[in-house]
Amino acid sequence: MARSVHPWDVTLPRAAEIQERLSAEVELRPLPSSGPEAPRISAGVDVAYSKDGTRAWAAAVAMDEWFRVAAAKLVEGDPGIPYVPGYLAFREGRLSLDALAGLEVEPDVVFLDGHGVVHERGLGLASHVGVLLGVPTIGVPKTPFHAIDRMPGPDRGDYYVLTKEWGAQGASIRLKAGVKPVYVSPGHLVDLDSAIAIALVWSSGRHRVPEPLAAAHTMSVRARNAHLRIPDSAGADDTR
Repeated sequence: MARSVHPWDVTLPRAAEIQERLSAEVELRPLPSSGPEAPRISAGVDVAYSKDGTRAWAAAVAMDEWFRVAAAKLVEGDPGIPYVPGYLAFREGRLSLDALAGLEVEPDVVFLDGHGVVHERGLGLASHVGVLLGVPTIGVPKTPFHAIDRMPGPDRGDYYVLTKEWGAQGASIRLKAGVKPVYVSPGHLVDLDSAIAIALVWSSGRHRVPEPLAAAHTMSVRARNAHLRIPDSAGADDTR
């Protein structure tokens, strides 16, 4: 599914060079949220870590338009470099790609718990994975890339657009009424308007994030908890 990729275990200066090179390949364009050209299969990818951060479980879950699971894949392995802001892809990008490659169906769009173009080098996790796979990707992290000064309205679908000083745009949006918003940004082959619309279409209103991403989160956390003998209720549903 993925093209030939770069090394992942690299120094931060080398990682920044890779991000700057790949960011030139990011393409933002409209992607219909409904109609014959709209995504029919979407996937979510999430990664859970052991308490000491030395082990990780990446889950990819693909769903159809009725939120039925079409395929799922779990990958366990060593994460990449320790977490450094702006370099999340070098910690969990490899495992995310491995999980997506193991799906028995090819998704039309992928949601990731990481930023897209709202990134200082224009290549957050969602954009990074999108460029390497050549598929539309949307970043739906729970924390903003930068400080915000207000919240969207309380209802599902309320949002406002955030523009960085270098022009990149994302949106603070509430996908479930009455809970904290998430921060949608286009990753690759999707523009901001499309990312917002598609995130809403693939959200049932039961979770804080789109359904495939919520399912991937639950799968990765349960795998982590089972390995560490932690009850399933410990964190499996924190996307609600």
